[in-house]
Amino acid sequence: MQNIILLNRFKPLFALLLLAFVAYGQQQKRIAIINTVDDGEPPIGFLELGHLTDRLREIANKTLPQKSYAVMTQQSMIAYLGSQDAMVKKCKEAEGCLAKLGREIQADYVGQGRIGRFGNDYTIKVELYDSRNGNLISSFTGSSPNVYGLLSVLDNETPAMFKKMSGVPGNSSPVFAGGISGLESAVDYELDYVKRYLVNLITEPEGAALSFDGEPIAGCIQTPCKTELAEGEVRIVAALEQYERTDTTAFVQRNNQNIVIKLKPNFGVLEIKTAYQVGVGKYERWNLTINDKAAYAGENKLSPGRYAVKLTHRCYEDISFNLGINKGDREVFDMEEHIKLKKGGLILSAERDGEPVSEPVFVNGLQLGETPFGGSVPLCSEIEIGNNREKIEVELTHNEKVAFVHKMQKYKPAHYNSHNPPLAHKPEKSWSWGSFFTALACDIAGAAFIYYGYTKEKEATKNYEEYSSLNRGDAQAEFDNAWGKLEKTREARDLFYLVGGGALIAGIGIHIWF
Repeated sequence: MQNIILLNRFKPLFALLLLAFVAYGQQQKRIAIINTVDDGEPPIGFLELGHLTDRLREIANKTLPQKSYAVMTQQSMIAYLGSQDAMVKKCKEAEGCLAKLGREIQADYVGQGRIGRFGNDYTIKVELYDSRNGNLISSFTGSSPNVYGLLSVLDNETPAMFKKMSGVPGNSSPVFAGGISGLESAVDYELDYVKRYLVNLITEPEGAALSFDGEPIAGCIQTPCKTELAEGEVRIVAALEQYERTDTTAFVQRNNQNIVIKLKPNFGVLEIKTAYQVGVGKYERWNLTINDKAAYAGENKLSPGRYAVKLTHRCYEDISFNLGINKGDREVFDMEEHIKLKKGGLILSAERDGEPVSEPVFVNGLQLGETPFGGSVPLCSEIEIGNNREKIEVELTHNEKVAFVHKMQKYKPAHYNSHNPPLAHKPEKSWSWGSFFTALACDIAGAAFIYYGYTKEKEATKNYEEYSSLNRGDAQAEFDNAWGKLEKTREARDLFYLVGGGALIAGIGIHIWF
């Protein structure tokens, strides 16, 4: 009797133990679909590989009974491998040892797709292994002329692969009842059609890659573009380098509807304002490097981080600084307060007819002393000597001393002899209306050419400012085009100045002579 009482008392406990054993026997098996990889060249994009992996997981969820199988998430696999980078590396190296990788992430089954090339077609191979014993459960291969066709391969072949797993409906060949049954008469065909509209997709800025409800559309890969979308809500994902990935929902309801997506920048801006001292070297651009990579003065978009910036010019001392920039920052570096001309030492003497002479020395139009002269002179300077401003052709060296002796031009005094009477006794030259109007025409033509040369000078300055305002991200063709326009304007300016000056000199000479 006592034993019966004890048995009745522990009946609930026995029931709980029985339920636990039943639940243990029915616990879910874990299946891991690891990242799809591309073994071909050139590799397809990260978004396309991720979409193919998502499609494999989606088919697994739809095909496998949830009471028996659970598809592992990306995050749970990363938790076992330590990081996203470690997972990507493991996935690339997984061919031939998928079962081992499955055991590392505590998965009962593991599958993976690998992309390859055969001629001009894309190929895909998908394998499914039992992680515990390394046995291949099933696999299939397929091909398509483009990456989008691989989705159809997965849709057609993947369900049959998963149905070969234990306990999945359709694993064994079904038995069908013989005979004809269920005959139905034909009914009128009614098209089940969802209204579609033409939609314009725009991002600010342009050039973002798009996907719609998780899938790319061949005719609308990059903004701006136009495509057909079904009426109703559509999920749109836009991705652009140096901008945050944007995931939004739009409601499609009419033709030619504009869907505008504003992207948030994931960068900071460094603006370099170039400067020159008294115009020295202004027709040579500053050379800019950021982390030893060539860039252009103006605005530069930089991802958050630290950078080493360096500016160099033939006529100026180098400028270097470190830059830390965050998302949304704008740093402006004005060079006007930091530029310094490169200099070299010049020891200058002058001689005329073999004898040393003292003559004034001019540097960039300013008198700095007289010969014998010694001092520091900017490398890109225009050096002149004497009251008639004779140019000194000397090549200075940065931070080094150069000695130079200039040979002055000889004087040409007027000589008087019996065959050359003084000017005061020369007969006056005759004056005529013809010479007057000829000289006047030369004067007018010269003034016109010089004025046109002045307009070209202003145009050259404008073209140089446009060239300097180009950003590092602009195409090289834009830089070449802007520089070509500047060079052509300068050549036209020099030509008109030369012709105009010659015409004026001719006109003045005719006035004096006649």
